Amino acid sequence: MLSSIVISSRIRLARNLYDLPFPNKLCDFESALNVSKAIFEILGEDYEYRRLKNLSNNQCLLLLESHEISKELIGNKDIAGYAKSPDGQITIMINEEDHLREQCIIKGFDLKKCYEKISKIDDMILDRIDIAFSKELGFLTSCPTNVGTGMRASVMLFLPALTLNGAINQLIESLNQNGITVRGLYGEDSSCSGYFYQISNKYTLGLSEEDIIDLVEKNVQKIIEMEETARKTLQSVNKSVIIDMSYRAYGILTNSYTISTEESLQLLSKLRFGVVLGLVKFKNPNIIDELYTSIEPAHLMDYYSLELSPKEQDIFRAKYIYENLENKLIKGV
Repeated sequence: MLSSIVISSRIRLARNLYDLPFPNKLCDFESALNVSKAIFEILGEDYEYRRLKNLSNNQCLLLLESHEISKELIGNKDIAGYAKSPDGQITIMINEEDHLREQCIIKGFDLKKCYEKISKIDDMILDRIDIAFSKELGFLTSCPTNVGTGMRASVMLFLPALTLNGAINQLIESLNQNGITVRGLYGEDSSCSGYFYQISNKYTLGLSEEDIIDLVEKNVQKIIEMEETARKTLQSVNKSVIIDMSYRAYGILTNSYTISTEESLQLLSKLRFGVVLGLVKFKNPNIIDELYTSIEPAHLMDYYSLELSPKEQDIFRAKYIYENLENKLIKGV
């Protein structure tokens, strides 16, 4: 059941060059460009490099919806860039909130593997570039909450049972007191919708990288156990309710003329809950997970090769969902 609860693990490191202002104060375009050049030189030809200035707005949003870059990077489009590893697991965002945001994202629950992969890249960068560092405080960052290790360890979880049984708010409050913060599908400032919750460390100062990973892992493991228990209870007591909820979601998704991203996310998650419990089955068992990203605005416009207004997006989203879900459900499970 673990794979149906844990979506992905991520380690992100924030780094800044010691002799440059933070990106929000970096007015010298040539200096900003030099940051990109230095990273390109260190990482080599295997990495894919892009400057956001050379991308269309929709191309930037495609990367955001795919969790490759952040809103903050797009906000600094004129000076921002990114580098991506051949396997797509490692991304270096350049001139975001900090000069460098190094991140590794992998499927499943394995923060140690994430840290091992991104540490190799970080060591290469630290060997070649003078980074802003204080013996007393650690790595210096634009946001005070990242000072210290500059590391954010996070795990994306799918928690429908804890949400439906009303335990999630008390859990979030308890996690907050434990040094853990809870965010939504797109991280900071995003709401927790569709039963997706990003669990990460709140503090970096005074903790080692190992301490942070251990803290997040222990809390995530407890949440997993709670979600597993809640699922068993719901399935034994309210099995028919979950089946009905899933089929109703399927009915709306495949019979709507217009549907928003938010409503789609909520309904797909209700349907996914039925799928992971084995109460609902599709010919393609991965279809729901594939739809989460492909129904986002930029992905829709890219798929149909059209510029769409928000109202038009809702119409084409309904059309896309219908085409991908209609007659794909295996009846009589």
